[in-house]
Amino acid sequence: MSLNLKAIEEIVNNEKNAGEFSELIRDFKKIGVKKYDYLVGAGMYRYYDEASYIEIRLNGTPKNVDMKESSTAIKKAVLKAQAGDITFEEFTELAGAAGVAYWRTDLLAMQVDYFGQSGEILLSEPIPEV
Repeated sequence: MSLNLKAIEEIVNNEKNAGEFSELIRDFKKIGVKKYDYLVGAGMYRYYDEASYIEIRLNGTPKNVDMKESSTAIKKAVLKAQAGDITFEEFTELAGAAGVAYWRTDLLAMQVDYFGQSGEILLSEPIPEV
């Protein structure tokens, strides 16, 4: 199976706020996405299936990534996003300020890991089932 760029774009563009994350994950699973990374400094996504990946920008905007990593700050940002209180743009800004270099969303493990520039996991969050 190869990844369908148009299908990925449609799913991302239909997300209204960060509180709809579980629905986004469900839709990605339907089209064969196994995991994806969001690279905060580059504002890029990397979507993976079983054998390949594609990189695309979509709604991403490059953000500064603070050298000081903060598990507490990314946890607060995640809680705001889960409540639907902030946009994706605001979330990426807060993630960068918390020192998050990228996050990996694993659709098989149903987990999101937020990595600092050190390569260490700052926060690991389960993805709620829809």
